[in-house]
Amino acid sequence: MHLHHINDLIQLQDVTVSNYHISEDHVLVLSMCPTKSKQPCPCCHTQAFVICKGSRQKLRQVRHLRCFNRETILLIPMKRLFCKQCEVSFTYQYAFLTGKTRYTNDYKRELSKPLVGTTVKQLTDTFKVPYSTGERFIKQHLAHLIPSIQRKVIAAAQGSTRLILGIDDFAIRKGHTYNTGFHDLRNGNLLTLVMGRTYQTLIQNQGLMKQLKELKPYAVVMDLARSYHKFVAEVFPDAIRIADRFHVNRYLTDALQAVRRRISLSLTPESRKYLKRNKNLIGKRYDSLSEKEERKLGKLLSYSKELTEVYAIKESLINWYELSDETNSYRRLIQWIARAKALNIPELTEALKPFENWTEEISNYHKCRYTNGSVEGRNNKIKTLIRRSYFLPNRTIYENRILLECNERFFIDELSVKNQFWC
Repeated sequence: MHLHHINDLIQLQDVTVSNYHISEDHVLVLSMCPTKSKQPCPCCHTQAFVICKGSRQKLRQVRHLRCFNRETILLIPMKRLFCKQCEVSFTYQYAFLTGKTRYTNDYKRELSKPLVGTTVKQLTDTFKVPYSTGERFIKQHLAHLIPSIQRKVIAAAQGSTRLILGIDDFAIRKGHTYNTGFHDLRNGNLLTLVMGRTYQTLIQNQGLMKQLKELKPYAVVMDLARSYHKFVAEVFPDAIRIADRFHVNRYLTDALQAVRRRISLSLTPESRKYLKRNKNLIGKRYDSLSEKEERKLGKLLSYSKELTEVYAIKESLINWYELSDETNSYRRLIQWIARAKALNIPELTEALKPFENWTEEISNYHKCRYTNGSVEGRNNKIKTLIRRSYFLPNRTIYENRILLECNERFFIDELSVKNQFWC
C-alpha cells in the first residue's frame, strides 16, 4: 500500500508516515515524521528564535489503533527545541499524544468505549496493556466525562414538563451503610448519588441541596421512610409526595406469608410441605396465573378461611390501583382499609398500620401514575457493578462508575463526538 493511503487511514494530525515494516512478531511499525520542523516557544509564543537542539533524535514507540488487523506501533521522533530569546529548552508536542505517554489518544479512547458492563481487568486483558496503565486511563476518562454527562442529565430534568423524581436507597453493607439515589423517572436517568439515608445527612449535604434547588418536580415517588418524606416536604413543598406502589404492596404480601406460616402449623405434614412448596403462588396476581397454577392456588386457599380472606384483600388492593382514579381513590382506599380491618386477622391488622398512617400519600398514586420500578432496576445494576468490581474503595471512582452505568445513553452520545477528550 502507498504511504499516502496509510496517512489517509490513520489520520493523525501534523505527522506523516515516512516508512513502515512488519516486525517478527507480526506488528505493523510505522515511522512517523512531523510536518513542521519547529513549534512556537511556550514562553514567548513565537518560533522566530526557535532552533533544533542536537542532531540525533531518539524515537519513542507509541501504541496506536490496530491497522490491517495488526497491532500498530508508531515510531515518533523526540525532537528537542531551544528558544534563543527565552533560553528555554522544550520538546516537540504532538496533538495526538498527551505528555510522555506511550499510547495515542485514539487508543485511550478506544480502551474506554466498552467500559459499561465490564471490568478494568477484562479491558486490560483484551487490549493487552498493564492493569495499572488501563486503570489510570479509565480514571482520567471518567473524571472528564462524568461532569459533562451529569450536566446533560440535569439539563434534561430541568427541561421536562411535570418532572417526576424517584428517591430510593440501596445498601453498601446491608444493615450498616446505605446510599441514596435521586432519579429522573420521566427521562430514565440517575441525577445524583449521596452517602446516607437519614434526614440530617441529606439536608446537610450542600452539594445535594445545590443540585436539587435547580429542579422543580411535580411529584416525588419514594417508599414510606419518614426521613425521605420529611426531606421532600422541606425541599420541595409544592411537590406531590407519592408512596411507591410496590413498596406498599409488600406489606400485604408479607402479611399473606405470615398467615401462611401460622396456619401451616395446624396442617398435616403433607399439606404443610405442599403449602410451603407453592408459597410463591399466593403472592402472584390472580390474572397472571395459568390454569395449572389456578388449580394449585385453589387447593392452597382451601386449607384456611383466613388465608383466603387475606388473599382476596390483596387482590382487591390491586384492583384499587388499577380501577380507581383521582376523584374516588381516597374514598375507596378508606373503605378498603375498613373492610380489611373488620376481618380481625392479627397479621393483616398489623400490615394495615402503614395504610392508615400514609393514606394520602398512597392515594396520590392516582394523581401521577409513576412507580420506582425503574429505580429498583438501576439498584440491581449498581449491586451487580459492585460485585463485578469487588467493591470500589475510592468513593469518587465508585460514584463515577455508577453514574456511567445508569446514564449509559449519554455515555454513548459523548463517545460519538469526535475529539471530545483525548484529542
